[in-house]
Amino acid sequence: MRKFSILFFLFFWSCQNGNNTAVQDTKIKKSEMNIVKKHTSALALESISKSKVANWKEYQIVTENLKQFSVISANEALNNALKLSEEVKFLKDSIRPKELLNLSFRTRVNVLENEALRLKDMTFISSISASEVHAQVNKIIAAFSATNSKINTTYSQLKVEQDIDNIN
Repeated sequence: MRKFSILFFLFFWSCQNGNNTAVQDTKIKKSEMNIVKKHTSALALESISKSKVANWKEYQIVTENLKQFSVISANEALNNALKLSEEVKFLKDSIRPKELLNLSFRTRVNVLENEALRLKDMTFISSISASEVHAQVNKIIAAFSATNSKINTTYSQLKVEQDIDNIN
């Protein structure tokens, strides 16, 4: 009887040690998702471009939301993913400046939307790591930078063409 109680005690004790390890692994993973990471900022608009898109409300909303993503934890990024994807969709559906109604600009906005949707999809993946979330945030910022670059290029080109027309 005594051997049985010792055996039971050893079995019970070994099960508890295994559970503690699993709890510790969960805590480590959870804290990794809460570590705030600084990302590169999106390319800024030049002054001429800013004035041309100043009345484009949806663009301004996405710009403000993406500023929050420059310093963010993986959990916060996942929590804000749905809002970001909706705002990017509104941006895509509301291209107001007529100079930006061309295929190359729409392509950049589509890429931005796809990257935002990918982050939104990551919220449903339970085994997602913080590094994967941060990599996706970097892709979103890069896509927004490409969009801003196209805006800058478009308005710079129009200004050069206008200057040439004024010379002639």
